[in-house]
Amino acid sequence: MNSTLYFNMLSDETRLRCFRLLAVCRTSLCVAEFTDILQKPQYAISRGLAELRKTGLIKEERQGKFVFYSLVDLPPLTALADWTVRHGSFGAPVLASLINRDGSLRPGMDTFQYDEERLRWRLSIRDEDRVVLTYPKSEELQDARSRVLFVCVHNSARSQLAEEYLRAYGGGRFSVESAGLVPGVLNAYVVALLQEEGIDIASKKTQAVSRLYSKGRTYDWVIAVCDREAERDCPTFPGPVNRLSWPFEDPSEFTGTSEEIMSQVRALAARIKSKIGEFIADRQVPESSAAPILVRRPNP
Repeated sequence: MNSTLYFNMLSDETRLRCFRLLAVCRTSLCVAEFTDILQKPQYAISRGLAELRKTGLIKEERQGKFVFYSLVDLPPLTALADWTVRHGSFGAPVLASLINRDGSLRPGMDTFQYDEERLRWRLSIRDEDRVVLTYPKSEELQDARSRVLFVCVHNSARSQLAEEYLRAYGGGRFSVESAGLVPGVLNAYVVALLQEEGIDIASKKTQAVSRLYSKGRTYDWVIAVCDREAERDCPTFPGPVNRLSWPFEDPSEFTGTSEEIMSQVRALAARIKSKIGEFIADRQVPESSAAPILVRRPNP
């Protein structure tokens, strides 16, 4: 075993992370999967894998249009792979206080653990062990805004209100979406209320959070606006993510006359709007900036 050559080859970040991924999963990965996991350009991944293969650390296998890479099954290389899994780290050990309640990492934490989260996600979306390709839109790759996802049960009311208020009052600093654990139909009272404020979502479609997860979407903030019991069914999105829990009551359970239900929906919307105002104010730049004032927009 040429230790000097091997350690020199693993001195490069991209090559080391590729090698360590194979050491962790102990199965083959294709170039598209490496690209998705490491969030690096395909040319950089392909070059790094080619160098690892030439050195004899990994091997290549073609299956149709896909090129797969796996570890070379030799005792010295297996020992080296095990060593990278046990000891490889770009930073200090991650403290329990820096890990979100769902086990995901907060932004800026250990790179290797971030890789492992994305590896688990990437393998989970294989279809009967066949590779599923995902292609993020170019505008998504270039969008530097904070990415926020609101989640509730049906994506019909609470998450829709939170999404629209953050989009309306966030000053263009947030890329915001909403989704449901079991997508339903838009709440008519919420649609009417937002219409009064100049926000038209009547033609909007609800969507499943599992669909966003399977597409490999990543977020800076995942905020559950349903109760904590339902929140447990929300998947853990890959990568460093901040998780917040804002449990609001479900308007589908409001009872009474139409006027009484609408009054309860208005009160719910006011509480959600207030929470959105706090969220924006906490992320104002500079810190001395005044908190945004959320006011109802007039009908167009």
